[in-house]
Amino acid sequence: MALKEKMLRHTEYVAPLVIEHTHEAQNDTNTHIQACQIFCFPLLYQHEEYFKLAYQIYDSLVEKLNPKVQLTEKMIREVVARHIAEYTLPKVNLKNEIIEFIIDNLFYYGPISGIIRNAGHDLNDIIINTKDYIDVIYGGQTISTPFKFRSEEELRRVINRMLSESNRKIDEAHPIASAKLSDGSRIEVQIPPVAANLDREGRQGSYVTIRKFREIPLLFETMLDGLQMDLKMAYFLLKAVQGKLNIVISGGTSSGKTTFLNAITRFIDEGDQLLTIEDTKEMKPQMPCHSIRSFEARTENEEGVGAITIEQLLRTALRSSPRRIIVGECRGPEIVTMLNAMNTGHPGSMTTVHADDTKEAIIRIENMFLEARPSANMNFVRSQIISAVDLVIQLVRFPDGKRRIVKVSEPEKRMEENGIVSMLDIFEFKRSTSANGVSDSGGHFNVISSPIRSITKMGQNGIEIEKRIFDSDFVVTKEMVIDELKGYHPIRMCGWEESYMSEIIKNTFLDGKNILERWPNLLR
Repeated sequence: MALKEKMLRHTEYVAPLVIEHTHEAQNDTNTHIQACQIFCFPLLYQHEEYFKLAYQIYDSLVEKLNPKVQLTEKMIREVVARHIAEYTLPKVNLKNEIIEFIIDNLFYYGPISGIIRNAGHDLNDIIINTKDYIDVIYGGQTISTPFKFRSEEELRRVINRMLSESNRKIDEAHPIASAKLSDGSRIEVQIPPVAANLDREGRQGSYVTIRKFREIPLLFETMLDGLQMDLKMAYFLLKAVQGKLNIVISGGTSSGKTTFLNAITRFIDEGDQLLTIEDTKEMKPQMPCHSIRSFEARTENEEGVGAITIEQLLRTALRSSPRRIIVGECRGPEIVTMLNAMNTGHPGSMTTVHADDTKEAIIRIENMFLEARPSANMNFVRSQIISAVDLVIQLVRFPDGKRRIVKVSEPEKRMEENGIVSMLDIFEFKRSTSANGVSDSGGHFNVISSPIRSITKMGQNGIEIEKRIFDSDFVVTKEMVIDELKGYHPIRMCGWEESYMSEIIKNTFLDGKNILERWPNLLR
C-alpha cells in the first residue's frame, strides 16, 4: 500500500484527545461513552472475553478464506461484515472494533496498527516487552496500554512482516535486527535467547521498539507556542542558522534533537545545497526539494559484508559539492570527518550528540575523537573542536513530557583549570523553585551573556543581529520574530505542495488556538 494510503488509514480513525480511558455508562450497557485520557483503548483489548471473541471470529474467518485468491482490504471488509453477522455481540461498538482488529491482523501489524490508529499524531514510541506488555511514549510520557498479542507466534509473525519491508530477517542465529517501516518509522527487534524476559505463560518473549516517524512537520512556531524556547532565544537561533554557525544539538534520548534539527533547517538559504547523512533516515529538512540530498547508511548483509558507514558517506559527501552538511547523530569515528568539514569550507553544518549538558557535549566529542584517533594530542583535539563548533544547544525532556531548550552555549578559546574547554553560556532555562513537584517543568528563560564570537561570524556571513537582545531589559516582541519568519513561509518546504499533506497541516495548525501557528495565512 502506498505511503499516502497508509497515512490516511492511520489518521482516519484518530480518537479524541481528552481525558480518561474508555469506560461504559452504568445506566446503559449498550452505550459506549468515549472519554479518553491520552487516547482511547478499544473495548476488545480491555476485556479478556471480548479479546477471545475477536480471535474466535478471526480464526473462523481465516479458515474460510481461499489462500489462492488474492483478496483486497475492501473485499475483506465486506466479507468480515457478513461474517460477524453470524455472531451475537455483547456490545454494539464491538462490531467496528472487531472489523478493524481483523483487518489489522490480516494486512498490517496487528495491535501495533491499532495503537497507531487510535493514538494519532502525538505518538512517539511503541515499546513491546513480550506479547503481554505494550507501552507507548505519547507526547513525551510513557503510558501502559491494554494492547497485547495472543501468542509469541503472532508477535513473531508481525515482526517478520515488519522486517520484510526492509528485506531483513531474524532468527536464533541472528537474534537482533534493525529496520525501517515503509512510513519511515524505525524499529529495533530482539528475540530469544537475547531477549530474556518471560511472558505470562513462562516462555521467553520478543522485544520490539518502534520510533514513530512523524508525518506532520513540527514547525518552529509550534515550539515557540509550546514554550520550548522564548522569543529572545528563538530570534537568536533563527539568526544563528541564517549566519551559518556550526551547531551541535545535545540531549538525551527522546529529548527532541532530530525534531528540533528539522525545524531549524527551514532557515537555511535555498541556495545552500544541504546534504544530510543518517544511520536510519529520520530527518525531513524543511527546505525546497531541489536544495536537499539525503544519504542513509547501510548495515552489513547476512554474509557480513556490504556495510556502508556514516564515516564513508561523510567522505563521499565532501566530494559532492554540498554547502552545508548535517549528520543526524555523531556517535563514533565520523566525528573526526565532521569537525574537518566544519573547519574547511562547510560553515553552517550541524549534528547531534547524546549528552546531558553543553559542556558534557564537548567532552563527548573529545572522547569520540580520541576513540577514532587514540594517538591524537589532546591539545590538538580541543583546538579542532573549539575552531569547528560555534554553538551547542542543550535540549531536555522533563518528566511531564515537556521539552525545553535549557541552555545555549558558545565554546571559548580557553581552558578551565581542570583542562576542560570553557563554555560561555548565552541563554539558560531556569527551573522554578516553586515547582509543585519533580514532574513540574515550570520556569523561565534568562539571558546570561553576549556571544561576541558568534555575532562576529554572523556578520562575516552577512547577517546582522539586534545586539540589544542580550540586554535583560530589552523585549523581543512577537512581531520581531514573525518579521524574520516571513522569508521562510512553510509553502517552500519539500512535500508541502502535496494536497493530502496540505490538508493535514491545515487541519492541525490553522484550527489551533496558538497565534504563532496561524501567522500570516499559513496556507496561502
